[in-house]
Amino acid sequence: MVRRGALVAAFVAAVLLPVAAASGASQLKLALLPLPRAALGQDGHSLSLAPDSGSDSNAHSASHAIGNVTAAQLKRLGRISGYLLDYGTPFSDSPGVSEIATEVEHYRTAAAAHTGLGFWRKQELDVRPLKALGLHVTFKKVALAHVPQPHWAYLSTGRINGLKPVYAVDAEMVEGPYLLDVSIAAGSPAAAQRLVPVIAHKLDRRFHLAQQGRLQAQPVKLPRGKPGPPAHGAKPGRAVLTRADLGSPATIRQAGYVSSRSAFDEYSISAYDLAMAPAGSYDELAQEVSVAGSALEVKYFAVLAVGAFTHAAGGAATATPVNLNGVGDNAFGELLEISTGSNSASEAILVLSRGKYLDFVIAAAAAKLSTADVQSLAHKAAHRLNVALAG
Repeated sequence: MVRRGALVAAFVAAVLLPVAAASGASQLKLALLPLPRAALGQDGHSLSLAPDSGSDSNAHSASHAIGNVTAAQLKRLGRISGYLLDYGTPFSDSPGVSEIATEVEHYRTAAAAHTGLGFWRKQELDVRPLKALGLHVTFKKVALAHVPQPHWAYLSTGRINGLKPVYAVDAEMVEGPYLLDVSIAAGSPAAAQRLVPVIAHKLDRRFHLAQQGRLQAQPVKLPRGKPGPPAHGAKPGRAVLTRADLGSPATIRQAGYVSSRSAFDEYSISAYDLAMAPAGSYDELAQEVSVAGSALEVKYFAVLAVGAFTHAAGGAATATPVNLNGVGDNAFGELLEISTGSNSASEAILVLSRGKYLDFVIAAAAAKLSTADVQSLAHKAAHRLNVALAG
């Protein structure tokens, strides 16, 4: 399941917590509190640190929350910040545990943390935004023994028609002015439910060790290299459209690799963004090509991309599917006609995927676009993708 706390920006917190430094909860260093891989047990020993790990500011937490949440809203709730360690990915073909994430959030007061507990529970159960994107989610309450009250825990099952379901248990508990968050994703409900109380208990125990000044630890080192292509395989930067593809005039406004936490697929191994304005017959064009860890991940985000772009246009848009049967690369195309008052615009929406590569394009014009325009753009995008993958 896509977790509300999984999509956060990362920041290396170069702090240590000496034995004598943590005499009270107000002095706890958030970077030390989530569980490192060594503390996860056998289920987590082979899981890699995910790129969303790190500091979780109000702005980042809000931007990746389900529904309409703002940084100002979280600040009013009393939330100060959070820190996340996320290992693995929910998109795996394995029946076992595929992701273990723990986060600790700091609030101004214990009362604010209690309010935050209820706020995030409400966000967790509001599936309307996800349903609008094509992801169907159901919930089942999970009982947690031997963890502090109050708390909540739910098993979520995420389904997209024709794809393997994604199972996760999300849990949250209060410790004074802190919220302790746990999320376990697995290939089966039983695997996720089995592990969540174990991880929740470990996280709570680690929190208390820090609170008592008995936690001798240092922050997990977060890899923060410059964004770039994957170590192996085709380079996404070679799969994007060129000015020659679009004709004149065409001006590149942005072109380069971006961090995974900035990409549409926040679990991606590599992502390349392109922006042109103008872009030939289009007023502007945006494209992202990313590399996923699995084909299942690509399939999920391809469906979510289609839903996200259509949903973003709101009720002012009329969407018309475009037949792209001859394009290949699982191509999906849509023509959006957007009207707001006396203004109107057209958008060509393309989503292509092949193997572990996801490619989407949005091209907008004030002039009316046709299905032939969408088909032509799709063929050009597919050609670039195929050439890049052919090496």
